Amino acid sequence: MRRAKNERASPREVGEAVFLGVFAGCSPAVGVHGPIALALATVLRRNRLYAFLGSRVSNIVILPFIVLAEVQASHVLRTGHWAALTRARVLDEAPSLLLDWIVGSILVGAFLGFVVGWLAYMWAKWRAARPRKVQADEGTLPGGEGAVPPLGSNV
Repeated sequence: MRRAKNERASPREVGEAVFLGVFAGCSPAVGVHGPIALALATVLRRNRLYAFLGSRVSNIVILPFIVLAEVQASHVLRTGHWAALTRARVLDEAPSLLLDWIVGSILVGAFLGFVVGWLAYMWAKWRAARPRKVQADEGTLPGGEGAVPPLGSNV
């Protein structure tokens, strides 16, 4: 788990990995967002754990709102007005709404990816800057990552 967390884990890389995950999570490929995020992170050499976590933006509670935003954003861009979505209209105009969903996923995915990726960057930057506790009995950082000289020594 530690190796997965620290794989290419500078604050910038964490932000980029989360961006990729959120972008993949906004795609119309419902059900395979995680594998898509892992593939993108592997190909682009980003942290796979953070990319996978970013793809979880498309959970069962939030996904309907993301899809609605994607369809509406693309429909406004394409036609100049909001789509009046009713159950009957969705079934009748499914092909054009699918096009709106695909195009809108790029727009909304990039926007959400940027916002959530920036928040992840800020969190990783804060995490990297905070002081680490020293274990008094071993004189090492938690997890045995490098020796720290004891307080008061001249080393």
